[in-house]
Amino acid sequence: MSADSKLRTRKGWTYYACQVSSWLTCRTYIPTRVIGLENIPKTGPVVIACNHQSWLDIPIVTAFVPRHVSFVAKDTLASGSIMAHILEHSGAVLLKRGESDVAAMREMVAHLSEDDCLCVFPEGTRTRDGSMADFQRGALLAARKGKAQVVPAAISGSFQAWPVGQRIPHPHCITLEFGKPMDPRDGVEKVQSEVAAMLASR
Repeated sequence: MSADSKLRTRKGWTYYACQVSSWLTCRTYIPTRVIGLENIPKTGPVVIACNHQSWLDIPIVTAFVPRHVSFVAKDTLASGSIMAHILEHSGAVLLKRGESDVAAMREMVAHLSEDDCLCVFPEGTRTRDGSMADFQRGALLAARKGKAQVVPAAISGSFQAWPVGQRIPHPHCITLEFGKPMDPRDGVEKVQSEVAAMLASR
């Protein structure tokens, strides 16, 4: 984020349009069940730590979380002009994969200092076989620096709907579950085990 750019921590027209279109998709083409939405604090800084199954994950979270969510995503997602516009006007934080992105970490903490909600996929990339990879520590580091609670989240069925290599998604039942808020000092292993437990209960 450049020094003269605006930190977007509230819903604008672009965000609302994406949220409504995502909600309609989840209610029609891709049936989605949501559990534990009440576990997301209504105010204050929050980091949602979610497993990453497919490109559907971001619109699914957008559709159902009532508050504004700034997604932490790889910068290659903004390679096209349309996606670049959506991500910029929705407050996304873009990471350069494989690099230590100090600027992105500062931006994440800046969002949290404005009581925003961040959604991070700690695996770092989409699964290629449906399994969950080890969580990286960046999400919890940002949460500690931003004095935020961490909400573990688990998505299942998204991989079956849109696996890597498939051109378009096809209908498949998806479940999105949010666990109870955690202290980031609990550690990344504890957060990952909470996500794994929710996935195992499906």
